[in-house]
Amino acid sequence: MKLLALQIPDAGGAPININGVGGMPQGGIGTTVPNAIKLGLNLLILAALFLSLLYLVWGGINWLMSEGDKQKVNQARQKLVYAILGLAVVFLSFLMVNVFYWFFLGDTNPLIYGFNL
Repeated sequence: MKLLALQIPDAGGAPININGVGGMPQGGIGTTVPNAIKLGLNLLILAALFLSLLYLVWGGINWLMSEGDKQKVNQARQKLVYAILGLAVVFLSFLMVNVFYWFFLGDTNPLIYGFNL
């Protein structure tokens, strides 16, 4: 196996470490697991945001289509209230996860790229 390894000795005969190109990811468990967790949380937050906005639009359409029926208006109002509460929960969870990453892991990169705390 030693025959397959590339070693370039320096002038003193000691092998030289060959590093990758600058900015190239080096891999390893220390960098891939936190990035995978960030990606998973990123996708969950975006999915929850999309679903709550969809539910908000659905409640608004139900309100428009209620034709003055009090029961339908109340159902639509409940959908709107739950959608707004869902949006609040999504934004609070985004904030909590970012604070957790910053406080415990010392990670200054935002969870969703483009937003900084």
